[in-house]
Amino acid sequence: MNDSIEMIVSPITHDGNGKPQVFVEFRDGDKKAEGRIPGGRVISSTGFTDDEVKALEGYMKNEKATILSTAKRIDVMASFLGK
Repeated sequence: MNDSIEMIVSPITHDGNGKPQVFVEFRDGDKKAEGRIPGGRVISSTGFTDDEVKALEGYMKNEKATILSTAKRIDVMASFLGK
């Protein structure tokens, strides 16, 4: 896996039961994977090997608090308005 994997974190959303969740997308060239917190599981992947997916899941579990903190700071309207 490349050392410069791009990670994109969504704002906090809610699942069908009203529980908070955050989506995390990983990109490495043509490879893409999407994970979800809580759980720290990859829910879709294209191009990543099984071992790479396991590494991404481990990262999400280990960095859950940091990822959630990042998601909490996202201001959707400010981003939409280009601020």
